[in-house]
Amino acid sequence: MSDLTAAYDRLAHGWTHEQLATHYSDAKRRAEQLPECDHDHLIRRPIAMLASAVPACASLSVAIHVIHVLPATGALALRDQLLCSAENNSAAGLYRCHAALELDGQAHDYTADERLPAVYDIAAPLLEAARLNRELPSFVEQAQEAVRWLSSAIINLDEDSPDAAAALVDGIGRMLALHVFAKAAREPTDELSA
Repeated sequence: MSDLTAAYDRLAHGWTHEQLATHYSDAKRRAEQLPECDHDHLIRRPIAMLASAVPACASLSVAIHVIHVLPATGALALRDQLLCSAENNSAAGLYRCHAALELDGQAHDYTADERLPAVYDIAAPLLEAARLNRELPSFVEQAQEAVRWLSSAIINLDEDSPDAAAALVDGIGRMLALHVFAKAAREPTDELSA
């Protein structure tokens, strides 16, 4: 188990698209193994898929907030449980938002994979600039922003707005950064940047 300071320190470096693509693929694979994602393939509308991401995103936000208020020396079992929840919920949220992006892409002539460089461009500076010693620690703020962008994407999808894909991409980028953070906080190894 790692402390939050060490996790934030491990993230403070340049991130390549290749590194982030590896974490993105890992998150999607993790979500595919989660029982709550078993029937996602049956959802055919992007707004419905995105709505299915709301509980995971809300749980992720709560877990990230609580992780940051727990005492560093106490409640290690609870912290590990919350980090596991954050990792699972960030994976499920990212997976479902990716699926919503794919469904929207089918309707508007683009592919989700075309948008991944923009996802990585959003996640990289969030990871590089993450700081624990701010009034609102970086990943607490990013958890709130992920919920905000998810809500914006739902509204944009409902209105069939051309901004829907951009809102999805922004939310996915933040969930990717949160997933990398949760993994860093759980696994105190140097394998994170691989």
